This record gives sequence, structure tokens and C-alpha cells, in this order.
Amino acid sequence: MNTKEWLDKVAYKTTMQIGPEGDPLSNVYKSNFDDSYITHVGMEDSIKHLADREITDELTHGVGFSPLDGQWYGWSHRAIYGFKVGSTCKKGDCHYIAKTDEGAEAAAIEFWKDRYHLNTRCEGIVEQEGEQYFDIKWDYSPTVPNETLRGTLSGCLHHIKPLGRGEWVAKTMDDAKQMAVDFNSGVS
Repeated sequence: MNTKEWLDKVAYKTTMQIGPEGDPLSNVYKSNFDDSYITHVGMEDSIKHLADREITDELTHGVGFSPLDGQWYGWSHRAIYGFKVGSTCKKGDCHYIAKTDEGAEAAAIEFWKDRYHLNTRCEGIVEQEGEQYFDIKWDYSPTVPNETLRGTLSGCLHHIKPLGRGEWVAKTMDDAKQMAVDFNSGVS
């Protein structure tokens, strides 16, 4: 399906506030299903991959169903992936959400581990504005490209999401939809 035909089927044009109050309104497409943002007018090529897959049903910002291949899709500007009955969720997948507090902490630490982040660890939980975060710290390696960071301590607050199912298999189309929702959250 071409992008124009797809947009005519799933969206409508309107304006919305994108930037700070006082900025001009932006011309956008919103979903016929739930009025969520799809793309800016003039950036239609950025959603061609959705039209190509004919993701036309229950289309929201980042999740929708394709009758063409019978899959639920989750996406962001970074990635897209389809799910169906039999799809799996394993530790390390973008749509994996730990089912225990210990697993969630381990996943947050693992997210920040790489060759430039040494001794990655959690130094507790911090609460800010009613949200909880793991306080993740690391030492920068002597090979990090930014020489001013080499050997220094740094860190971030990693948002604590609600617990999920851990590793599991989609047994129903509702399960496949949940995997798509979790994928969208994981890559957004």
C-alpha cells in the first residue's frame, strides 16, 4: 500500500502543539483510532515502513495490527518488529520486562554495561517527583573515545518500570499485542 493511500485510511490531518507553549502549531497526522500522533505533514516518507506492512488496525503511536500478515507491530524511530501467536520474549530482547525486583535491577545494570562502562552497578533507588529510579553508576574505561571522561565516575537514573512477565511465549493475539506494546516501550 502506498503511503498516501495508507494515511487516507488510518489518519487525519490536524494541528497540534509540539514545542513549548507559544510556538506555532504544527501540521500533523493523527490516528483515526485514538487521535494519537502519527507523523508531521511533509514527513510522510518517515512512516513508509508502516504503509508497506499495511498496519491499519488499532493504530496508535507506536503499536498497530496488520491484517496483511496477521501480526501486531511495535515500533519507534529506532526499530520495528512484528509479533504473533508463538512469538517469544527472552532476557535481552527489546520487549523483555523483568518479573522480579532483582531481575529489573539486573536488567538496568546490563543496559548500561559495555566496553566503556566498567564496574557498572546499582547504588540504590532514588525517588523524584513520585517516580522511582535505579541509581546506576560506572567508571569510564581508559579507552572511551571522549578522553576527558577516561577514568572518571559517572552514572544516571534509570527509570523503574512496572514489573512484567519475564521470559514468556505469546499464546493468544492479546499476548502478541502486549509484546508489541512492550517492544514500543523498550525502543522508545
